[in-house]
Order: sequence, then structure tokens, then C-alpha cells
Amino acid sequence: MSSNVLLVTKPGSAVEVLTSLLAENDCIVGETVYSCESAVEYADDLKYDIIVINSPLPDADGVQAAIDISKETVCGVIMIVQSDKTAEIGSKVIDYGVVIVPKPINKMLFRQCIGVVYAAKKRYAGLSKENERLKSSLEESKIINRAKLLLMQYLSLGEERAHRYIEKQAMDMRISKIEAARQILKTYSSHNNTM
Repeated sequence: MSSNVLLVTKPGSAVEVLTSLLAENDCIVGETVYSCESAVEYADDLKYDIIVINSPLPDADGVQAAIDISKETVCGVIMIVQSDKTAEIGSKVIDYGVVIVPKPINKMLFRQCIGVVYAAKKRYAGLSKENERLKSSLEESKIINRAKLLLMQYLSLGEERAHRYIEKQAMDMRISKIEAARQILKTYSSHNNTM
């Protein structure tokens, strides 16, 4: 499967060279921008898999842009830097998962970096999705537990009976347990406000 890339570089021959090099590695350049400011603005993890920053750029060295993109998106970020700047820039961006490729570019190393970045992006996206699912599940559990507490308080039910009451309401009304719990919260919260 090909990767969609946002290429950030100076205008000129580098655009053609990098576009060709990326194409050799099954990457399609979806957009090319020419400044760090544009890179941060265009970076969108729904649109791009990888952001390639060819440093330096007309407005900066790209370090802060790479960090900002890494913090704000799940896009993989590759920075291409002069070989004498590899250690200096690498130490600034390593904690953000930015991969450094020295110039002149070694094609084999570049291919490996793209593979690593793409795999990490997919893994991170999967973990983010799982995290959202767990957050949602936790929130649902909190709502159901609050509904159970209200049933225990107002109907003098034990915890197990309150749980079964919610399940029965959901079954009888053909709705989910969370919707049944929300209706119970609404009913007894308004009941509490009238007292």
C-alpha cells in the first residue's frame, strides 16, 4: 500500500529529486509546501501518512515544525538534514519520534526509514483508536454506575438488582444499556430537583 506524503522543502530541484525518490519507495507526494509555517498548517493525519521535511527551509531549520507536527498528529515525520547536523538536530527531535536521514541520502537507509515511520504511524493510530474505545467504555461504565446508584437510592435496590433493572429496561425498550442508564439518570435527576 502506498503512503501519502506531505513534502516540505525549498523550491527548486530538490522537489523533483525527492518526489522521484519517494515514488521509488511507494510514496505519493500529495502536496509540496515550501516553509515550516505551511508544513504545520497543512499537516493532517487524515490526509498524510508521512511528512518529509528537507532541512533547512527558507523560514527555519524545520526542527520546531517537526516537533509540532509530531505532537499534534499521528503522521510519521522524517527530517532530511546535512550530515554534520544529524547529531545536533537528532538530539532535539528524537523524543518526538522524528526520524533523521542525513544528506547525501543513502537510498537503502531512506527506504528503511520510510518503512519504520509508516509502521510506527499505523501502530500509533491503532493505539489511539484503542485508547478512544477504552475512554468511551470507561465513560459508559461511569454513567451506568451512576444510574445504579440512583436506583439503589430511590428504589432501595441492591447493586445486582439495580444492574439487572438497567439490563431489563434496555431489553424491554430495545435500546442499549447506556441509553437505559441515561434515561434513568434523566428521570431521577429531575426527580431529585423537584424535591
